[in-house]
Amino acid sequence: MKTLYLSALLVLLTGTYALCGEPTSSVSVPKDVQATLKSYCNDCHGADTAEGGVRFDNLEELDLEGQINLLNRAQDQLFFGLMPPEEAEQPAGREQTQLTDWLRRELRRHNASQLDARLPYLGNGNLVDHEQLFSGEITEMPYTPARRWRVSPQIFHERVIDLFQLTGRERDFYSKHGRSFYGVTNPFVLPERSGVRDFDLSTLDGGHLLVMLDNAKWIAEKQIHRARVLNKELEVNEFPNAKDRWLPPSTPEEFEIIILNDSLPSDEEIVDAIRKQFELVLQRPATESEVDKYLELTGEAIQLGGNTAGLQEMLAAVLLESEFLYRLEFGEGPLDEYGRMKLSPREASLAIAYALGDRSPDTQLVEAAQQGRLTTREDYRREVTRLLNDEEYFRGQIDSSLNGKHYKSNETSHPRIVRFFRDFFGYPAALKVFKDGGRSEGKYMNPDRGSQGTPGWLILEADRIVTRHIEQDENVFENLLTFDEFFVYHDKDDETGRKIIEEWRDVYETLKETDWKNDPQRVLDDNLEFLKAHQSMRIKDNSKPGELVNFMHYFEESFGQGRNPFTTVPWAHGYYFHHAPFYNLPPTPVIGRYGSWKSSKYVGDLEPKEFWDYPPEQPFKIENRKGILTHPAWLIAHSSNFHTDPIKRGRWVRENLLAGCVPDVPITVDAQVPEDPHKTFRQRVEMVTQESECWKCHKQMNPLGLAFEAFDDFGRFRTEEALEDPENLIQSGNGKSSFDVYKTAPVVSNGKLVGTGDPELDGDVDDAFDLIERLAKSERVRQSIIRHAFRFYLGRNEMLSDSQTLIDADRAYVESGGSFKAVIISLLTSDSFMYRKSS
Repeated sequence: MKTLYLSALLVLLTGTYALCGEPTSSVSVPKDVQATLKSYCNDCHGADTAEGGVRFDNLEELDLEGQINLLNRAQDQLFFGLMPPEEAEQPAGREQTQLTDWLRRELRRHNASQLDARLPYLGNGNLVDHEQLFSGEITEMPYTPARRWRVSPQIFHERVIDLFQLTGRERDFYSKHGRSFYGVTNPFVLPERSGVRDFDLSTLDGGHLLVMLDNAKWIAEKQIHRARVLNKELEVNEFPNAKDRWLPPSTPEEFEIIILNDSLPSDEEIVDAIRKQFELVLQRPATESEVDKYLELTGEAIQLGGNTAGLQEMLAAVLLESEFLYRLEFGEGPLDEYGRMKLSPREASLAIAYALGDRSPDTQLVEAAQQGRLTTREDYRREVTRLLNDEEYFRGQIDSSLNGKHYKSNETSHPRIVRFFRDFFGYPAALKVFKDGGRSEGKYMNPDRGSQGTPGWLILEADRIVTRHIEQDENVFENLLTFDEFFVYHDKDDETGRKIIEEWRDVYETLKETDWKNDPQRVLDDNLEFLKAHQSMRIKDNSKPGELVNFMHYFEESFGQGRNPFTTVPWAHGYYFHHAPFYNLPPTPVIGRYGSWKSSKYVGDLEPKEFWDYPPEQPFKIENRKGILTHPAWLIAHSSNFHTDPIKRGRWVRENLLAGCVPDVPITVDAQVPEDPHKTFRQRVEMVTQESECWKCHKQMNPLGLAFEAFDDFGRFRTEEALEDPENLIQSGNGKSSFDVYKTAPVVSNGKLVGTGDPELDGDVDDAFDLIERLAKSERVRQSIIRHAFRFYLGRNEMLSDSQTLIDADRAYVESGGSFKAVIISLLTSDSFMYRKSS
């Protein structure tokens, strides 16, 4: 499979040259290429200089291995624009083309192109030329190589739910809320990276199979537990593990018949059980050869161990079928004139369902496949559109791993759509960046047991704003890059928040002139019915005068100062709202500022503080923010532990929005930013990357990433940068109530945009806001996002033969007014999605 996939990609990289013939014993250098090498390369890479240990003047004297190594190095340098250096004379367009074509042709003739070998893998999609993809010149018909695609962690979890036949609230518990089964370990983990992560190249290894052995044993035991109780093999309350008392609703009748049988089961009864397990696990009928194989296996196991043990062995064996862990997409039927086969109706139903969500096909999609109504492009369009409009079938949490003691992940109708943008923007990586809380004046909380801390809150709020724009489905890409309204602390819907503010204000205005500070019990007694009528006060009787003091003090510092209080009181159980300052918003009061609700003593003489004027109706505008690239979650995710990371931020823009390619850091380079107490981080980055050997790569990243220097590594907007060095310390803090203060230097956040293909957009930029505004107008940026959507929904990198698929998806987005659903429909009705080819 892997060989077939690679060869298909190698053939289709340019649409010009194919792998051909047997490799010859040496590289052939045509005269025109010799002239180009002599004119532009030999001065630096000849006998006298040989910069970097590279010579071209003696190419024909090297053995084949030496020639291939040299050509691969040259191909990489030319592809990434690293050679010739900017200051050197550049070859004319025709000469450049001749040289690159020759390199590619020779390396492919020897099946030795390292660049081609990288094409299918994560992070290498941009190696396929962007201009060619969208030029319209490619005439090859699209397809996807026939494949076995390992299921994602989410699909695996849903398959386990399906085989237990869970419904209703119990299904919701495990599906919509992402709860795990006690005895099932998900064998799959997606790579932690910014960008599409679920590709069709992943395979099973020994570790996966060992995990599945334990999973199969647990699942098979649960499938027959109730029947074993009926058969008096187990007591009603007897469980192998006292901590694991969950059971599926019932044991299937086909299994129960075998366990309750006092004698050996008949072949028909064993076959019925085999067919049932195939239906539950693989969601298809068993073939006759499979029935025969499992009938023999099960019969022998029953003879040796009895009905229960023999049945259990069969159930576990089916669970170890590789098809349970793979998606099979080989196509069915005769080849068309282009050598392609369409997906079979069943394959198509699974492909559509798993593209739109994590669940297996719904009843209507299964019926369409069974009744021959899932063969044409219009059939696909009908089912894809129907499922996109279905608000319930795929509904669930976006990321259940965020669930903890302080919050839970947002729920939406199509979590997988949101997950595309999470993967694309990469902001969930904020969870992996450890921060020194003292540098944030104690506001930043790293993830800890039971909580994802500050980054968890920020990711939840980023998810929510992304979900909003997906659901609005208008100019989605542009709006995600330029929105100016955010959700922050919005733990109640707008109507509930307004009602709470109204009730609280009424209480404050009514009681502010009473003696609530000195005699709260009397105030509480006199106004008990009034307070009970205001349900948000949570006062049911007159036993807690201390809570009335807390409320009134809280109102005094909010309504009394012309501000709205946050609609969750700071003494509420599990209060962990401390991240507003990362949006440059004032904080809310901390726990304990007003004392304990158990004490009626007024806490006076507090240091006056400016608290946030909380907007109960959200989203709302925040100054100095524009789009997801200025959201604290994205900024933290693309930072280091102690500094901003303009190189990481710039590389993300280059590769994700501009479809560019940046080589990885050579293993011989120690990529460290030097310390200097007198320079800003920008100055130190520029100092270490300005050397020509570094700059040829860093010119692709630094000018883009440095435009974000107005945001620190916590995502806070700033005009001054603290020079965090002991030499610059002005005042020491204790790390709890006071914090270190350093000298500062002005932040410089200008940069340069190159690579949009539009001279009106390219050029110097003033700051991140200027950069973002131009990126949002770029056709190349729109097309780059389309390319990433292709990778997400097709599970592979694009080939040049996918050109028409990408052009059609781009056109669908533009003509629909920026609908991402239109992009999905276009991709899932494309030839790239519908057709498979074996070679």
